[in-house]
Amino acid sequence: MHMNLHHLSIFLAVAKAGSLSVAAKHLHISQPAISRQLKWFEARLGLVLFERVPRGTRLTQAGEILHDYASRLFEIERAATAAMREIAGLDRGTLSIGASNTIGTYLLPAWLANFRQKYPVIAVSVFIGNTAQVSEGVADLRFACGFIEGPLHIAGLRVERLLYDEILPVVAATHALGTLKRIDLDSLATLPLLMRESGSGTREVVSAMLEALKIVPTNVMCLGNTEALKQAALEGGGIAWLPRLSMERELAAGELVPLRIPKLKIRRALNMVRGSSPHMAPAAEAFLGLVRAAIKH
Repeated sequence: MHMNLHHLSIFLAVAKAGSLSVAAKHLHISQPAISRQLKWFEARLGLVLFERVPRGTRLTQAGEILHDYASRLFEIERAATAAMREIAGLDRGTLSIGASNTIGTYLLPAWLANFRQKYPVIAVSVFIGNTAQVSEGVADLRFACGFIEGPLHIAGLRVERLLYDEILPVVAATHALGTLKRIDLDSLATLPLLMRESGSGTREVVSAMLEALKIVPTNVMCLGNTEALKQAALEGGGIAWLPRLSMERELAAGELVPLRIPKLKIRRALNMVRGSSPHMAPAAEAFLGLVRAAIKH
């Protein structure tokens, strides 16, 4: 059985609108026509895709699954259309990028400023999230490329190592631990720890390191971004694992102090990820060229 793309597009329109009448207005066709098309589509699949509710429609379990696949299919269609429009050159087009927190906050702004100077007419959109969110966005073709700090768990993506960074355990200079020359590793299980949320690349590598040292933390506060983590550490909230890139000024000023435990330091790669295709849109290729040049310098 082959699915008709026209019926898939109607299915998506109804799912997005939440009602046949609203979808009909958006598609500029009659409501009875949409209803007939959906009934034919459901009959061909042998499944019910929508439940009729008092204020419109709601996806069934089968509908939810089909919606996921259909959304990805049309994302590919949009990406292909955009790529074809840009083949003629870099005088138009769009560039969509995803980046995890450290890269997105401390490296990406300079790269983007350079790109905008050279290609001012390219429309750029940027998503800043955690490693898992960025990787998923690249896999779904929502982003032409992504920049991540943590391990990649999605198969089929191409990975390019850009540079290395360190994750250091730090405390405020006024914190009692900052002056200690020796800290018992076992005490880390009960000390206040400041960590990123689940899905964060930093959280994943720090958790793996603690697990390898057989340390099971019992006093953890989770924060959703690197800056919040840094501010909490500066206020004396506990031990925070922070990327060196994010706290160069605070380290130089002596406001944050690394703990003197070499085993707790982590060296990690900062990577660029892209789809499995060897080809990229010209705007994305141009941007990556500028990124590579900036890193070499």
